[in-house]
Amino acid sequence: MNKEIFIAVCDRLKTEVPQLRWIDAEEGQLNTGERPAVAFPCCLIDISYPSCETHMGGRQKINAQIQLRVAFQAGGSTNAAAPKLVREHALSCMDTLDKIHEALQWWNGGNLFNPMRRLRGAPEKRADGLKVYNVIYETEFMD
Repeated sequence: MNKEIFIAVCDRLKTEVPQLRWIDAEEGQLNTGERPAVAFPCCLIDISYPSCETHMGGRQKINAQIQLRVAFQAGGSTNAAAPKLVREHALSCMDTLDKIHEALQWWNGGNLFNPMRRLRGAPEKRADGLKVYNVIYETEFMD
């Protein structure tokens, strides 16, 4: 996979989303029975190439997907009867997700790749007290 894209995404998130305390490659850090070896909130990044199209001269147009696993520790009650400050704190993860989207949507890494666009986002179902969102962005580049 492309090291330049990985570094560009990490650097962009570090600069634009200071709420993130840990930005790293996805290596299964959250899939452990013990406390994960990350600081929360964290963003774990994986890049895949779901399709590649070969052009003249052997160059390829790469369709790349950047998967972000954004994890938070449980933040408290979100129900409508919770005190406003408790609810705001518990829902602050959504503010972080919004900042990530602002940083990546239509960003092109200084013309390193075509502008990114979000494909989908969904929470994971977990029983360990972590709230984890999977968000996938897509882009293309020539290799």
